[in-house]
Amino acid sequence: MNYIKTFQANTELIQQFDEDKAYLAWSMALYLDCPDAEQLATECLTDDGNDKKIDFIRLDWDSKRIVFAQGYYSSRKVDSAPANKASDLNTASAWLISGDVNEVPNKLKAIINDCRSALDNGDIEQIDLLYVHNLPESVNVSKELNTAVTYLLRSLSKDTSINVVTRELGIEALERLYSAQESSIAVKDSIECPTKVQFIEEGPSWKSAILSIPGIWLRDIFNKYGDDLFSANYRGFLGINKRRKINTGIRQSAENDSSNFWVYNNGITILTLGFEENKRSSTTTLQGISIINGAQTTGSIGSVDITKYDLKEVKVLCRVIQCSNAATISQIVKYNNTQNEITTWDQYSNSAEQKRISEEFRNFGHEYSLKRGFSSSSIQLGIEQVIQPMLAFAGDYISASRGKNSLFERRSSYEKAFKDQKSRHILLVHTLSKAINTYKIELSKKGLIIS
Repeated sequence: MNYIKTFQANTELIQQFDEDKAYLAWSMALYLDCPDAEQLATECLTDDGNDKKIDFIRLDWDSKRIVFAQGYYSSRKVDSAPANKASDLNTASAWLISGDVNEVPNKLKAIINDCRSALDNGDIEQIDLLYVHNLPESVNVSKELNTAVTYLLRSLSKDTSINVVTRELGIEALERLYSAQESSIAVKDSIECPTKVQFIEEGPSWKSAILSIPGIWLRDIFNKYGDDLFSANYRGFLGINKRRKINTGIRQSAENDSSNFWVYNNGITILTLGFEENKRSSTTTLQGISIINGAQTTGSIGSVDITKYDLKEVKVLCRVIQCSNAATISQIVKYNNTQNEITTWDQYSNSAEQKRISEEFRNFGHEYSLKRGFSSSSIQLGIEQVIQPMLAFAGDYISASRGKNSLFERRSSYEKAFKDQKSRHILLVHTLSKAINTYKIELSKKGLIIS
């Protein structure tokens, strides 16, 4: 397993948190596409004997999501992780929603109160329940996780629009996540699409085909591969609920006006490692697949109940792009996703100022990453990691406590952090922030509570 080797190379993280907690933090950084596993561990690991079965908890204001996890790490190779650890998520859910917060440690009490306020105010759209371990996935664990989802949904009956997601992140799932992060395409199967290529365009490092694909085929691959279909996308399917009116409209169009769906919908874009026309059978074979634009269309069609609605007339415009050049893929994904927070972030990460900062760091022996999200490399210094410490150092601790997406949406926050700043100053602030985190970890190990 490549991801295990990469995790084990993070010796500093393992030394600070012990192998089991470091594994949970690193795996969650991979799952959440977070660039700094150490920072994530400091903020989100409960690290207490009275953690109420919540080993990890994160309130993500940017994505309007609560993520909590139970972790298990085995030093022995066995067939599966203990299912009773998955059932502990029932206990975790109960404490998160309605447990007496006066009976939990101060650090956990603070985050539970924040989560409850966010839920009461309608600021949460999704809750993730995760069981993270270093063993093969199993059916028994899956059953326990489904029970945990049922229990949590019952507790949230006053707000049924919240999407509850549960996942077992064992060695297979984490290897897929790692592969997706490295190559952008998680689904590497050879997949036959039952339609022919209409025409082809080519560029210096890419080749593209236009197809008109059956909606039922799109539904089938969504239900087979799930979120893996969107591994190279900035976002996966966001679900169908009363807040997702566009997705509801897409599904209703497929159900009630199927013959016009092709002209109502913008279509999807698929990134693939290669495609081949099968002219004799009028089909197209795709070597690997990731939907980089059209996740909501795909998921909405995928949620249609085919026992009630016939999708045989639903057709979807599809652009297939074959490319193996990493830099080109990055730009393709970027320009196929035009949400404000993404383009704003990229505007800064690709700016002349950030490139100047990166070059300054390189000149005195440090790597500075302009990449957003999780990195398997040893680079722990970059635009995403330093913006909050830089704002706090400048005295704007209120802005520094906001979600990172909102900081990059505010030009004033970005300029306060970076305008005319030299790399040596950024390194000083970054080092100071890391030292504070290390000190917090030491206090925590001594049993001193940090609220």
